[in-house]
Amino acid sequence: MSKFTFTKEDIYIGYIRTLESFTTALIKEDDIKVGARVFEDFDIYIRTYLCEKNLRIYLDEGWIDRDIAEKSISLFESFCAMEKEHPELRNVEAVKNAEEWRKLMELSEEIRADLYYIPDME
Repeated sequence: MSKFTFTKEDIYIGYIRTLESFTTALIKEDDIKVGARVFEDFDIYIRTYLCEKNLRIYLDEGWIDRDIAEKSISLFESFCAMEKEHPELRNVEAVKNAEEWRKLMELSEEIRADLYYIPDME
């Protein structure tokens, strides 16, 4: 039986892909794709790749700076707060139309644009 191992860089690539999957371009997608991307994929990925433990790895490796880490924490915390404090916004129509979701997507885009280390992701 083989054992899968993930390098720090593999985890960082997951972080980049998480940011890339949650952009304002998403609102143009069909409802099924939006629902799956936000409430299944992104919900899992943000908790995996934007957790404090992994952000610390990215900082220690020099792949992100303090500003990017703080924005990432803000994205993570805001997404989780939306889930708890605004359950009425946890639907596809809200993702496509609510300003709260647009701000989170724009923050994800901003973080991705700020990244200065992009490894080979193939």
